[in-house]
Amino acid sequence: MSAHATLTAIEQEARAFCRRRFRGQAEYLEAKDAHCKRILALVNKGRRQVGIPEMLSFGTGRRTFGGRSFSVELRMPRGRKAG
Repeated sequence: MSAHATLTAIEQEARAFCRRRFRGQAEYLEAKDAHCKRILALVNKGRRQVGIPEMLSFGTGRRTFGGRSFSVELRMPRGRKAG
């Protein structure tokens, strides 16, 4: 399944859950739990297919990936000179 197909499956799961009507509280909670598990599985599958490691986010700090160590730093835009 390609990344595009995985994202389409996620969209279909969400739409199917929104259309569904529930009668009892227990039935709703069971369906909700099953739905959440399917969505999380599809999201994890999509992450693997896209190939972006979770730890390489926008967070700052020291990281190690693939045997290489590097630092993620925050850059601030330069201020304008008064003129």
